[in-house]
Amino acid sequence: MENPHEERQSLLLERITKSVHRLNEALLELDRSVVEINNHNQAITIVAELSEAYRRNAAFNLANMEAVDEDGLGKDLA
Repeated sequence: MENPHEERQSLLLERITKSVHRLNEALLELDRSVVEINNHNQAITIVAELSEAYRRNAAFNLANMEAVDEDGLGKDLA
């Protein structure tokens, strides 16, 4: 006669194994999604850095143009 506890443990172990397998597949899909999001965010970061550099350069040039106008040197160039 078979041990009923052993049979129950075998079924539970099988369920656990299947659950772990499904969890592993879900984690692999999550990992692929995170990699895709990181690649997308990298492109956004590059655009943001370029935009910030443009903003700083424009602010610097505007400040220099205003300083030249205040000194009266800008009128001689016009």
